[in-house]
Formats: sequence, structure tokens, C-alpha cells
Amino acid sequence: MPTPSPPSVVAFTIWTALLLYAAGEYGRTRRPPAAWAKPFWLLGAAAGLAHAAAAFAAHHGWSHAAAYAYTAARTDELLGLRWGGGLWVNYAFTILWVGEALWWQMWPESHARRPRAWKPAVRGAFLFMIVNGAVVFVDGPGRWLGSAIAAALTAIWTVDARSGGQPNRRATIPARGRQE
Repeated sequence: MPTPSPPSVVAFTIWTALLLYAAGEYGRTRRPPAAWAKPFWLLGAAAGLAHAAAAFAAHHGWSHAAAYAYTAARTDELLGLRWGGGLWVNYAFTILWVGEALWWQMWPESHARRPRAWKPAVRGAFLFMIVNGAVVFVDGPGRWLGSAIAAALTAIWTVDARSGGQPNRRATIPARGRQE
């Protein structure tokens, strides 16, 4: 049996994942999207998977039951509700993140044609998980970093929503003195 990952690996992988995700989101909202956004997003998903594995190894001994009990205890401690179902939410989120990353990477045309409601739904899921996992359930300086990431993403998405996914205005205004 492999030795459990130290808690520092657990923390390093999630903060790396979230920073790569935020950078990828910034890059993908540029018009045109930045070429580096897709690999950042994919690396963020890979780091998210590494985080899940490291957390299961370091904190739960690869036991779903132990992870469920821990989740229930933390939820009870913070919210007064002894419920471990948040673990299933984490599983679903991990599948969503990896699925989105692979879909965008492997089938970009299909990903670009996804239903209009999909983008805000995915963003909402990410924001919900980041606020819960990196703000509510984190103590100390991590809470500030999680808050900064959530705020940065909200700003990125607000600018993107206001642009309606259209090119930057400067790119569409003719140069002075030029006839079009």
C-alpha cells in the first residue's frame, strides 16, 4: 500500500488547481480566447484530480466511509447539520471538472456549441464549490486566498457576461481616418 500524501501535497494540489482554473477562465474569456487557456484549464483539472487522490490518501486512508464521516463531522461543526452528502457533491464536481476539460480539449467544436445555459451552470457549480471548499471550510490564510480566487472569477465572469461573448470593442472600432 502506498504511503499517504502529506497534507502539504493536499493543499498544494488544490491551490494549484484553483489558480490554473482561474487563469484558464481569464484566458478563455479573452476575445479571441488566449491559446494558453485550454492547457491551463486542463492542467487545473488534472491538479484537481491529484488533490482528490492526495486528500483520500492523506486524510481518509482511501476509505469512502472515513471520508463520508469526516465530511459529516465538518458540516455539523460549521453548519449544525450532520450530513456527509457533500462528499457526493465533491465526486460530482470532480467528474464535471474533468469532463469539461476533456470535452473542451478533445471536441472543441462540440464544446463551443453546447447549450447556452451550460456555461453559467458550470460557472455556478465552480463558484459554489470554491466558496464552500476554499472559503467556508478553510481556516487561516487559505480563506483569504479562496476569497480572492472567488472574487477574481466573479469579476472575470461579470466582464465576460457584459461583453456578451463579443470581441473587445477596440477590435471593432475602425482606426481614425480609415474608411470602412
